[in-house]
Amino acid sequence: MKVQLLLAITGLLSTAVVDSATVEQQILKNLEETSSTNVLVTFKNSNSKAALSRFDSLVLASRDARLNTMYAILKDHADTVQADVIAMLEKSRSSKNTDIRQLWISAELIVRGADKETVEALRNHPDVESLVAETFIPLEPIEGNGNRGEGIVVANIDTGVRYTHVALKSNFRGTIQGNNNYAWYAPTGKAAIPSDSQGHGTHTMGTIAGTANGIGVAPGATWIACKGCAGSSCSNFDLTECGNWVACPTTTSGASPDCGKAPHIVSNSWGGGQGDSWYDNNIAAWRRINIVPLFSAGNSGPNCRTANSPSDRPGAIAVGSTTNGDVVSSFSSVGPTVDGRMKPDIAAPGSSIVSAASILTTTLEPGVSMPLLLPPTL
Repeated sequence: MKVQLLLAITGLLSTAVVDSATVEQQILKNLEETSSTNVLVTFKNSNSKAALSRFDSLVLASRDARLNTMYAILKDHADTVQADVIAMLEKSRSSKNTDIRQLWISAELIVRGADKETVEALRNHPDVESLVAETFIPLEPIEGNGNRGEGIVVANIDTGVRYTHVALKSNFRGTIQGNNNYAWYAPTGKAAIPSDSQGHGTHTMGTIAGTANGIGVAPGATWIACKGCAGSSCSNFDLTECGNWVACPTTTSGASPDCGKAPHIVSNSWGGGQGDSWYDNNIAAWRRINIVPLFSAGNSGPNCRTANSPSDRPGAIAVGSTTNGDVVSSFSSVGPTVDGRMKPDIAAPGSSIVSAASILTTTLEPGVSMPLLLPPTL
């Protein structure tokens, strides 16, 4: 009997070890060098695809109904899956100075400032599947039919935008409504005023919606922006949080979501690697609520199998670059994808494109970021 009891206890302990969350080695390495680190928490029961199937079974007449219903279903799912972990984190939040961000589309959590004790508590929590380290994704170097985009709202997830630029100020939602709520969000720092220290986001938005000197293909569109790239590269955490914000914009502080203010199109001029599914949940949610997901194919061409993720994912619309001679630009990435699909899906002019600059008035740049912005108005 004692032997059986000992074996039973040993079995339980073994199960507990097996069931503990996986922790990426980079997190442990970070904690050896600093007192805290940023982690992404995934959950064992976070089957967002099953939650989305509930949405697919509904018949919803209006866009607002689709937006709000999508948010309600996925937010409820995330709240349910994450309740115990959030409660645990909230108990020590003030003393540890951690910042907790819910990613309602994928039912994940971002925990900024997690110390060793917090990481260990998360690793041993029965609801947690894995702890993922923050990584940084390369930013793509900037390299009509009479439709001016009136009535369309376009977002970019990029380095920010110089909203005071003469070509961009008048059709920025923040200018139109008199404040930046639902027009701008910066996950890192939550700055209330739009900024762009890199110039990339300003250049891409100028090509989308610039109103001066003929630089924008849709000068009649209203634009909003989320700063997914705080520097010359982009945090996977910030990009994912921006994906949520695009689906249901908030105030500049991240409060009071209003899904009715979601854009019709979102431009993404970033990516890296091939066949990576990490952004699929955001793309799937966008498509279900009729937000067009445009992604730069990448600047790693001309060889085959150079299209970057997320542009190479099934739900993404990948855009390649052409020259003014209507041939593929030498730098433009192409498929096929790792599973044999054709990419890019479309191509447009992307060599030597004049657009807005974050310091100068305009600048001339090449890159797949530029043709990415043309298709919505073709």
